[in-house]
Amino acid sequence: MQKQKEPYFIFKGKKSTDMGLLLSSLPALTKPKRKTNTVTIPGRNGTETQDLATYEGYSLSIGCGFENIKEVDIDRLWKWLDGSGDLILSTEPSKVYKARIDNSISMTDVYWVIADFLIQFDVEPFKYAVNPQNDLIKMTQKEMTLYNRGTYYAEPVITLYGSDDITITINGRGYSCKNVEEFVTIDTPLQMIYKENENKNATYQSREFPIFQTDANTIVLSSNITKAEIQPNWRWL
Repeated sequence: MQKQKEPYFIFKGKKSTDMGLLLSSLPALTKPKRKTNTVTIPGRNGTETQDLATYEGYSLSIGCGFENIKEVDIDRLWKWLDGSGDLILSTEPSKVYKARIDNSISMTDVYWVIADFLIQFDVEPFKYAVNPQNDLIKMTQKEMTLYNRGTYYAEPVITLYGSDDITITINGRGYSCKNVEEFVTIDTPLQMIYKENENKNATYQSREFPIFQTDANTIVLSSNITKAEIQPNWRWL
């Protein structure tokens, strides 16, 4: 019989087992709650639900204990289990959560209930690829079809190489920059246009930022774009 791997989590680049923790429980896989508004309309039976087409963050709890409490540096542990960072669970090793620890963990609980104390992570609704650099696309042809491998629309970072007025068209919608010299980056997550550290928002000619829908996406580069580097930032519910 194959030996079952010891459960673990990685937070801010550090593995729980390397910090002297043993896990008694890992959270169940959770689909985030969709945001809605419930409206009561006078004179009408029941209520009306408005779909806001967004999702709420949620909490994940991990049960922990110590392999050997005498060998644990509590101050180092507390410093690690604080603030924001990437969270990876052994149950989903290819996905990363954007997580934060805001709640307290009682020192008394840790010493006296060492078999099972809880760490609560507040996470954003989406999961991302652990190694996004593996998804980087270098596009040299003028047209291609890109398939979204996540389960929700993606917000890419796109660097376009070319000069003068350039346009990338995604699913029939054009995104243009004027007076480009060498290259420019369209950053959808940050809602910014830049060239390295130089702000280029004034060059942007579109009202919206590019996204990749689920399933297939058609990408077309204008004739004066020599290549594009696309970090798609796939995400999963």
